[in-house]
Amino acid sequence: MVQEVFTDLQQNIQADRIRQPKSYLMRSVVNRSLNALKSPRLSRELYTGPWLPEPVFDPLPETHLDRLLREEQISYAFMVLLERLTPDERTVFVLRESFAMEYEEIAEILGKSAVACRKLLSRARNKIKTDRDAAPTPADEKTVAKWTGEFLKAAKTGEFGPLLHLIREDAVLISDGGGKVRAAINPILSKERVIAFWQGIQAKGSLQGELVPTRINGEIGLVHYRDGHVIHVILFEGDAHGRILRFYLISNPDKIFRAPSV
Repeated sequence: MVQEVFTDLQQNIQADRIRQPKSYLMRSVVNRSLNALKSPRLSRELYTGPWLPEPVFDPLPETHLDRLLREEQISYAFMVLLERLTPDERTVFVLRESFAMEYEEIAEILGKSAVACRKLLSRARNKIKTDRDAAPTPADEKTVAKWTGEFLKAAKTGEFGPLLHLIREDAVLISDGGGKVRAAINPILSKERVIAFWQGIQAKGSLQGELVPTRINGEIGLVHYRDGHVIHVILFEGDAHGRILRFYLISNPDKIFRAPSV
């Protein structure tokens, strides 16, 4: 969205007449983003199975600027939370929480009253807080490395016992195939069912190939390759006690084709 706005600005013969460039650019990006969020709503409603956001793969090799950007990058789990907000709620939340904009500025951008924007932010915070209570803090890299290591062993040997001890009783696995590849139509609930799912697809050979630890959304996940093609992206979300709360399995080829090549 930012790139498109700057491209249009360069082609705008009246660009030098813009008196407040920051406000102009902010409004342009917000409007484009809102249009993008609202335009796929009909197709989203017809989407086959759970819908997960597209993962963002960190650049390789990583430069100093990339590291700074990664530190500011939101986690995949938080991206999932943002998807539960309406476009207007998400806009107000990001502008207020990330950019510390005043309600009057946000109201002007959205064409709403400041009171309405306060209500939108309150609803957004309540939705996010409700879901975040189950996972108060993100896991550190050492913990995530342990998860990925045990998953790699299980995928290779079929022995999921050690991984079982790292998963919460109320764990959830969400699989997004978009109707283009086979995937679970509904979220898989409970530790036992999640492990049964992984054991089942491992026994069928669906995890054959190469599982490569990869930095995604500033965190470590796994990219599954077979014959040079990306098959799955697997991400983990944990709780404050170092246990896995959610598995995200993204298989829709439209969402994972940007994965690094092997």
